[in-house]
Amino acid sequence: MDKISILEELISRATEATYHSSEEMVKCRDDAKSFIRNVISKDSEWLTRIDNIRWSLSISFSGTPESAYVNAWDSGKTEVVGVLDSIKSEIELYSKDDSDISVKSRKAKSSKIFIVHGHNDAMKLAAARVITQLGLSPVILHEQPNKGRTIIEKFERLSKDISFAVVLLSADDIMHDGRYRARQNVIFELGYFIANLGRDNVIALYDVSNGEIEIPSDITGVLYESYDKPDGSWRFELVQELQAAGFKVDANSLI
Repeated sequence: MDKISILEELISRATEATYHSSEEMVKCRDDAKSFIRNVISKDSEWLTRIDNIRWSLSISFSGTPESAYVNAWDSGKTEVVGVLDSIKSEIELYSKDDSDISVKSRKAKSSKIFIVHGHNDAMKLAAARVITQLGLSPVILHEQPNKGRTIIEKFERLSKDISFAVVLLSADDIMHDGRYRARQNVIFELGYFIANLGRDNVIALYDVSNGEIEIPSDITGVLYESYDKPDGSWRFELVQELQAAGFKVDANSLI
């Protein structure tokens, strides 16, 4: 069985696993890690990504409904499927005629981190401050000179020298059911960076300060992390994602 077929089988097994058949997911996860060690590298960042996946609630209380545990477990499953799908995409990209070319880990091209944002200025400034504290350079579209370019031309030009994107899903628009959603240009730019950087180089922070916010259901494999306050735990999730993407950043810089 070739590498792509093995990955497709692993993806199928992970997709079909359920909260009540966790043993199958444990075996699938172990098989995936064995594949990565033997086919890619024993030091592959993909191993770290899988090991860092959370399967349970960070905090639970007496009376917490089972659905909350199921949702947390399903989130972990989605991340596993996303990692396996990303590995498959890289193998298809870098392999020629099914040869044994190894999958190459992505390296950071620059220290520039693009911040996609809506109308929540406090959220934008908090993200920029954290990126700066980590020794990286935040790039915010409206702060850059136009140089006679249209908005889309300016966006395309600036995004060429970007290695990672932080997308801020703030509660800007209210829907008919009372829930909030991010501006649609933010969703567009989220999709743009997923296509250009790969899902593992994009993190989406969603604002929970105004209640429930719509999460794009057709974009999977991207880490969605809740944003509650400027000095919240999301900062350390961002550090982990940057480290996994190849950036040499230290969480101690935030303390």
